[in-house]
Amino acid sequence: MTENLATELSQIIQDSLKQFETIPEEYWAKKPSPEKWSKKEILGHLTDSALNNIQRFVRVQHGDQTNLYYEQDFWVKANDYQHQDLASIKTLWQSLNLQIARVWKKTWDADLQKTIPVKDETPTLQFLMEDYIVHMNHHLRQIYAE
Repeated sequence: MTENLATELSQIIQDSLKQFETIPEEYWAKKPSPEKWSKKEILGHLTDSALNNIQRFVRVQHGDQTNLYYEQDFWVKANDYQHQDLASIKTLWQSLNLQIARVWKKTWDADLQKTIPVKDETPTLQFLMEDYIVHMNHHLRQIYAE
């Protein structure tokens, strides 16, 4: 199962990088409204998600019960994705997600039912992995939208 998820994630990365090239540079920084994220900030959010989730994916296998929760709006602002070089954000997003795919390939099926606290919930590793892809696809659709 983890091999399939890792393959799916790797394919999403590859397809997305191609799709990103079809989006004009000026569209990446445009904010739909002052309180909404630009495409750069959405990709930055996905980078923050990767940074936090890779910790969960590794820690849960080790039995670590550290509750890793992050305030997404604060992280996007603190990392200032809106004013960063787009190529740097893309590279970081790609690298982190390729590492997640590597971790997933080495994850034992027996670990999939292990749990880790996330805010007020205690999801299984399997849920976190599947939800990671759902979450990524949701935000990638936002990036691809006009």
